[in-house]
Amino acid sequence: MIRRHFLHGAVACATMSLIASACSSTDVPSIADDPGMLLTEGGFTAPDLDMQIVESPLQDADRWDPIITFSGPAPTVEDWVEENFPGGIESRAEGDDLQGVVARLGEGVQKKDDRVATGAHEPIAYVVVVGQEEEPTVHVAMRGPVR
Repeated sequence: MIRRHFLHGAVACATMSLIASACSSTDVPSIADDPGMLLTEGGFTAPDLDMQIVESPLQDADRWDPIITFSGPAPTVEDWVEENFPGGIESRAEGDDLQGVVARLGEGVQKKDDRVATGAHEPIAYVVVVGQEEEPTVHVAMRGPVR
């Protein structure tokens, strides 16, 4: 009887070990790998467009989190802007590479007349740049608590 309980316990342990070894932490999706989840955590909705996560080009200690980018047809991008910024984004950049934008996104991202929004969805600060292309590119940089 004791031997049977020991065997059942041994089989159960072996089964659990196999399951545990088959499932590693890499099998669980990370928020850092999901641009939609990052946007949601930052207080934004995720657009119905292909999104990418781009590492920040900044290497200093005051670095922001990875940058989410997406582009698509102007009406789709405008729908996203309106959904996340009621009334839209009216602020237009007066020149290329504005200092506040470069500090968060790096050089070469923001061009003259791009629309720029800065603010916070506490506790997460953000900078959003909407390009002027036929299919506008949107860059969203966020900085907040450690993820």
